[in-house]
Amino acid sequence: MPDQPKKVKPTEKPADTKPQGIAARDNSDLKRLLELLNVQSSKRQLPALNFESAKNSMMKSEQYPSNTCGERCRGQWQESTEAVELENFSMNYKNERNFSKHPQHKLFQDIFAALVKNRLICREWANRASSVHLLRVLICVRLLMRDPTFQETLHHLGGIEHLAQYMETVANDYLGYGEEQHNVDKLVNLTYIFQKLSAVKEQREWVIASGAHKTLVNLLGARDNNVLLGALLALTSLAESPECRERISELSVVENLLVILHEYDLLSKRLTAELLRLLCVEPQVKEQVKMYEGVPILLTLLHSDHLKLLWSVVWILVQVCEDPDTSMEIRIWGGIKQLLHILQGERNLFSDRSSIGSLSSANAAGRIQQLHLSEDLSPHEIQENTFSLQAACCAAITELVLHDANAHQVIQENGVYTIAKLILPNKQRSVPKANLLQCYAFRALRFLFSMERNRHLFKRYANEISGKIIL
Repeated sequence: MPDQPKKVKPTEKPADTKPQGIAARDNSDLKRLLELLNVQSSKRQLPALNFESAKNSMMKSEQYPSNTCGERCRGQWQESTEAVELENFSMNYKNERNFSKHPQHKLFQDIFAALVKNRLICREWANRASSVHLLRVLICVRLLMRDPTFQETLHHLGGIEHLAQYMETVANDYLGYGEEQHNVDKLVNLTYIFQKLSAVKEQREWVIASGAHKTLVNLLGARDNNVLLGALLALTSLAESPECRERISELSVVENLLVILHEYDLLSKRLTAELLRLLCVEPQVKEQVKMYEGVPILLTLLHSDHLKLLWSVVWILVQVCEDPDTSMEIRIWGGIKQLLHILQGERNLFSDRSSIGSLSSANAAGRIQQLHLSEDLSPHEIQENTFSLQAACCAAITELVLHDANAHQVIQENGVYTIAKLILPNKQRSVPKANLLQCYAFRALRFLFSMERNRHLFKRYANEISGKIIL
């Protein structure tokens, strides 16, 4: 029998509909904001910071009639009205993400174009505008750019280059003269905008062409945690592309990253480790890790219980230990013992489901500190993440045992038996990740077996292991 069409109850309404009166008021508010934004900069006066102060100024102008005063006060009144409308816009649409599909999508497009052309790009307006007014403009641009359509619009309007230049100016002021609050808030919004642009592969070249990556690298020295996180999130999104990775690695980035890994909080360390993992593909980054004595810092992080942090750190070790001196240093600092300890699976590890996008949104909205980064995952999720981590450890050991002294220590620490147990079938394991882990474990054993003096160990465990495989 074919499915009957579902009857909708008369009381049910689509989720995105509003009462007619509210929708009309929203439409009126949007038109008023657009009208204010379309006033040419040459007709405006210096902006007023406070709505009430502008109102009082207008009252005074009536007491002392003067053409100059009247024009100035009308300009202040208009600027203050615009500031209020911008703030109302940011409050009313802080949870909206699909502006291009909104019933008022044409108004949103016009408002965004006016914000970019008549405010951000307009040097005359930007030079006159107050710091708080600029911040309100940036907040509205950030909210609208959550819709991918507006990201492309920003590029076509030439706004990316101007935003990059403005971010550089604000960053230099912030890093050079202190943590004036508006600068912090501006940088948080600007780093979010560039993270959003960098999240799309085809748009990353726009960011690199604007030079924004240079300012983002400079912001790794930021004192404010939210500014630092914004820079880390944007750079991590950029570094997903090889061309962008190469351009970032040309800058002095590693020293600041190692400081963060050594001194900062768990979230900052986690994001930094992931960024460094991506960058370590580049030879100059691996050389900088060696030059700034990064191995002891990385090995200290292996004591962490956070799965994502551990995974990123281990893959960094896989890449840097290709250098014989670094490989030997890892052994001297106890890295082989730590990797084998992780493979034994005796530690209680935790993780979270947060992504670059969700963290970036939370940071821009001021919710990053309230975000739960140690949420309880299901046993299946923990198991899958643990298998991925153990596979990374096997990859690290495979690279390390290419050095005879390292292979000897793996043998001494009963590493052959520890790794061999990972290839045994286990019905409780998730099949895809378990297969991946077995492949990495077999590879590590193959490299160990290639040394003649280690082969008698394989004979010792052969009966036990093969028996378990048959069973």
